[in-house]
Amino acid sequence: MSEEEYKQLHPILHEVTKTYVDLYTNRPNEKNREKLIKLEKLLHEHLEKIQAAAKEKDKEKDKD
Repeated sequence: MSEEEYKQLHPILHEVTKTYVDLYTNRPNEKNREKLIKLEKLLHEHLEKIQAAAKEKDKEKDKD
């Protein structure tokens, strides 16, 4: 039985199967997404520190 025939004969079961396959195949991507979110947070924190230091440096220049 071809996939197209299966889809026509069992549309609900086909969708359930497709959902499970999609969830399983995308699971590694979910882990990567979580890692990227953590990395983005870390980079954002470092960027804020750099910007704060740059502002402090500008304030010190203005005082002179």
